[in-house]
Amino acid sequence: MPLINLHAHSTFSDGTLSPAELARAASKARIAFFSLTDHDISLGWDELETCLKKLAINYIYGIELSTGLHDNLHILGYGLDLKDPGFLEKLAQFRSKRIERIKKIIALLKEQGLNLSFEELNIVIDHAYGRPHVADLLRNRGFVKTRQKAFEKYISCGKPAYVPPCGPGMEEAIKTIKAAGGIAVLAHPGVIYNIMDLGGWKEMGLDGIEAFYPSHSNALTREFLELAEKYDLVVTAGTDFHGPGSGREEMAGFEYQEEFFAPIRKRFL
Repeated sequence: MPLINLHAHSTFSDGTLSPAELARAASKARIAFFSLTDHDISLGWDELETCLKKLAINYIYGIELSTGLHDNLHILGYGLDLKDPGFLEKLAQFRSKRIERIKKIIALLKEQGLNLSFEELNIVIDHAYGRPHVADLLRNRGFVKTRQKAFEKYISCGKPAYVPPCGPGMEEAIKTIKAAGGIAVLAHPGVIYNIMDLGGWKEMGLDGIEAFYPSHSNALTREFLELAEKYDLVVTAGTDFHGPGSGREEMAGFEYQEEFFAPIRKRFL
């Protein structure tokens, strides 16, 4: 049975594998349908697409936009025109706001007595940065042992160096994806279950829901499949792979089932 995984990240955002390494990991895991969904940036596709073609892996262009409403309220975009000028301009704006958030986080860490500087992140132009990069810096400097510990001690909500997200609102995120010819899909709905408003977001243009996700129980997955039918939403599946050392390091997939994934498959390249 072929596997599908439409949610993964590379070093262009907060993943730890390059796009080429990501393609090889997907091939080794026998993923047949794949997408790269870096946060607020699509440039990893320039390298990845060639690799996926060589490995004969089916793919669909993807991205993940982080909203400003909640740290985990994200919108996946699929089948986009990655060269659309308006789309690229929006992404640049979102990434700029990410940098400002990081600077505020580092300032708060300094107030905690941690001698860190923004320059230590070695920011690379045309990459997207977020809290995981700050977590890696804390780990590399020996203040914590893992990314997870950095979040738990310093930079998650309620901790001393937390800064609220600064991304777009839901409607702007959805419209940004659709203006580039893509479909907008709610990422990991189980993670934001308590604030979910599928009806309202459907009215804003939401097209799909990531019903299959590693932390979803079988019962929760069934509930999301029922909601997808109720609101006429496309169903997707993804593992949110980030790579070795990230805490989300197992490249895997879900069994491809035509009854669920046929609508999204029709958009594959």
